Amino acid sequence: MSIRITQGMMFSSFVRDMNRTLSDYMDTNIQMSSQKKINKPSDDPVGAGRVLASRATLSRLDTYDENIATAMGWLSTADSVLGSGEGSVQTLLSQIRVLAEQAATGTVTEENRLQIAQEVRGLMSQLVNLSNSEFAGSKLFAGQKTTQAAYAEGLGVSLHGENMGDYDYVDLVASTPAGGALPSRVVSFVPVAGGGSTAGTADYYYTTDGGKTWSGPVQAVLDSAPSPGCTISGGGVQVHVSDAAVPVVPYYDPPGSAGANPLSDQSSLAQGTWFCVRPTAIYLGDDNDTQVSTTYTPAGATQTPASTAYGYFSRDVEVRLDPYLATDPANPGFIRYSYSVDDGSNWISAAAPLPTTGPINLPVPGGYLAVDPVPTVTPGTPPVLDNGVEGMQFVIHPHRADVDFQIGEDSRITVNLVGKDVFGGLYNYPGDLIKASGTGDPYTDPVTGEYVYNDHPIAVGSENPDYNDSVPNMFETIGELICALECNSQTGVQKSLEKLQDVMSHILAKAAVVGGREDRLTSTQSANLMRRYSEEDHLSGIEDADILELTTRLTQQETAYNAVLKSSSMIMQLGLVNFL
Repeated sequence: MSIRITQGMMFSSFVRDMNRTLSDYMDTNIQMSSQKKINKPSDDPVGAGRVLASRATLSRLDTYDENIATAMGWLSTADSVLGSGEGSVQTLLSQIRVLAEQAATGTVTEENRLQIAQEVRGLMSQLVNLSNSEFAGSKLFAGQKTTQAAYAEGLGVSLHGENMGDYDYVDLVASTPAGGALPSRVVSFVPVAGGGSTAGTADYYYTTDGGKTWSGPVQAVLDSAPSPGCTISGGGVQVHVSDAAVPVVPYYDPPGSAGANPLSDQSSLAQGTWFCVRPTAIYLGDDNDTQVSTTYTPAGATQTPASTAYGYFSRDVEVRLDPYLATDPANPGFIRYSYSVDDGSNWISAAAPLPTTGPINLPVPGGYLAVDPVPTVTPGTPPVLDNGVEGMQFVIHPHRADVDFQIGEDSRITVNLVGKDVFGGLYNYPGDLIKASGTGDPYTDPVTGEYVYNDHPIAVGSENPDYNDSVPNMFETIGELICALECNSQTGVQKSLEKLQDVMSHILAKAAVVGGREDRLTSTQSANLMRRYSEEDHLSGIEDADILELTTRLTQQETAYNAVLKSSSMIMQLGLVNFL
């Protein structure tokens, strides 16, 4: 009985030794074939965790490299569009400047200026095409609206002559009737004596050949009440004036009349107030501007402060003017307010100094809200805000036109430029109020008392103080140049030539921005490459096997396994009779 137990124990021991040596031999063989020390977590649990972390880092670096390559494509294309290469924006602007310099001299004839105007029109169309450039099917200059054109050719209006200051607060827009084509020449509208003294009642004559011949009269048509404005039609286009009460100077008498200043020839464009319809481009993308809207005005309020936000806001911010507390001093030097960054679910109380003049600056996350005029406080009584301002609410609404790519762990880069900030043109600013003539105050509906909002595109960077964007406007500048050329105005050409230099400097600055971003991408790409080398070296040190060591171990384990097999077979063949 004891012999059978001993033989059983020996057999189990033989099997265990063979399995152990065979397992070690197979593990080493697997490592030899994969050349990795860690082929499953049990080989080295701690090392396996480090391997997974390193591979995750390398995977992120792969994504960053792909993003950098795509961003390089965006910026490289934008650089070629804005740069100084053949067919670029700067090259075309240089050609336009040379033409304008020729037309600005007194030796150029009217016919020469008309020829130059046609050439400038062609160059302008090329610039519109360049502004609609794309990379991989995405428009470069349309903001987040990458699937649609950034610009479309359209019509703009230039103001000339006397009394133009009264139009600082007027919305002017030109359009063609439904199905109409863009005119090939300037269409100018000039009011004449005897037809009234306001934009809504004056008789207008128009010319489509730069003042050589005049057609009309045209009676301006007032907009339906209570909208403020009128429309003038002629020559296949329409001009809309947002405020019908704006006066014009009817300097001229009707053609053929006995008046002292008949409207007869091109020299008539030297006096009076006239609108010149000429080509421009309309921006169709979105913007990075920040809008502020008054979302709540307390009942009985007699004061509606204007508000402007300054800073960089990542999301909407609601701001509310709060009442003073009973424990506050009778003559407080501050104003209480609250703000919310979660759509009004939670409000955070704050206070800001109350200035004697100028706007109140209310700090909020991302910047501050300027409210003007300053709400007054009643001295000697429990502090409350006058004029029903208490409880008024504003919303700071930032727009986001940037297209960003992540190129590092905590690094992103913007690859696009907002078209209107580069090329200008006309743009329909969302939520803009129409201003009343000469005052700058918002125009209110005389029936409902509500504000009237602008629904027409206006010039980006224009001198209109309602829109204080200071960006030089390429398309509007070229449109004004065409107007001057086709009206044979040497003075107008010279003025456009001065603006054209500012436009070229602006485009050069934008090209420099693109170049700076390209440099940043190059340096980030190099940094990511160095990190990749470091991570791969670290990963290799954890999981890569030593081939010489594996070869030696494999030979040793093969020998051990053969020895176990041989000894086991010899011992198992022995019986009791071998010892008798």
